Amino acid sequence: MAIDFNGALTLADQAILSNDPLVKEITKSLHQTWNAVKDIPFYTSPSLRQIGMRYTNSGIPTPNWTGINSEPQAVKGKPKQYEEQMFLLRNKITIDKVLLDQPNNIIDPVDAQVQMFLEGFAYDFNDKFINNDPTSTAPGNSPDCFPGLRYRLNNPTQFDMASDMTIFSAANLSLANLLAASSATAGSGAANRLIYDLQTLFDNMNSPDGDGIVLYVSEVGKRNLEAAIRVMGIGSGFDITQDNYDRPVEMYKNAKIRVVGRKADGLTSVIPNDVSVASGVALSDGTSAGLTNTTTVYAVRYGTGYVQGWQPKPFKPENLGRSQENGIMHNILFEWGCGLWIPHTRAIGRLVFKVS
Repeated sequence: MAIDFNGALTLADQAILSNDPLVKEITKSLHQTWNAVKDIPFYTSPSLRQIGMRYTNSGIPTPNWTGINSEPQAVKGKPKQYEEQMFLLRNKITIDKVLLDQPNNIIDPVDAQVQMFLEGFAYDFNDKFINNDPTSTAPGNSPDCFPGLRYRLNNPTQFDMASDMTIFSAANLSLANLLAASSATAGSGAANRLIYDLQTLFDNMNSPDGDGIVLYVSEVGKRNLEAAIRVMGIGSGFDITQDNYDRPVEMYKNAKIRVVGRKADGLTSVIPNDVSVASGVALSDGTSAGLTNTTTVYAVRYGTGYVQGWQPKPFKPENLGRSQENGIMHNILFEWGCGLWIPHTRAIGRLVFKVS
């Protein structure tokens, strides 16, 4: 079989990895990101599709009240079938056996390529998790990956989602408005309006205390939230705790706050901060107006019955060793499947607010 040299390490690549006396180490000069896959509780199943049944509000039976000596009325609940699909990720790294034994390598070529692939995976997964539109041919979208949170919330009927899972806040959280003299719409008034709308989102998700919820925000959204907290004063329901590795985790009530970061270019935010919302959209104060320069907080409630993932096996590179067909190329395989399982119609939501 012919050797597939696409993506194989070349002599030019090897030269870069060689141990020139002036090169002490390879620095990953990247805008570091965090991987949303770490939040998702995965269970193991080889099934390519998962099918379930769920009751929605439209399928709830109506009780019949009656008097003495009256026949009972027959009632029934009507569930609705739904399904989710597993999607596959497959990549490989191929390296000539001669390049593995070079005494002047700065670091192991396999380790270097594996590390960079995992960095790329983190950027891509975050973007897909939030933004993937399987119907779009625009760069960054893929029909071979799960629908992202934005696509699901933009198409609530398709996914049987409740109609109140998107909230357009009337709060103006621009820094200038937060630093203005407090009133009903500025300063602490604007901050309290946003917290009121955030609490409404929690209530709509059946989790008034934020249990099981992770809030995904942009860097700009995070800065504006922090400014709102400072305007309101100490506490205000926000806290900083630590995870099992003593890393700080910011919380509002029992909900974790995550900055979902930037795309692979290191410049573009995964959650955009310049979105315009068309006029006519109902705001949280009951008015209807257009919004510009907004950002979005995506809320995901994880756990059994809400949001989970499934995978056929854990995601890790597999060293296939030297090819038995050509005898010269070492192959590292990345193969993983995952699907998002969202049985509850109130498991995800979003809050849109003005930031500038």
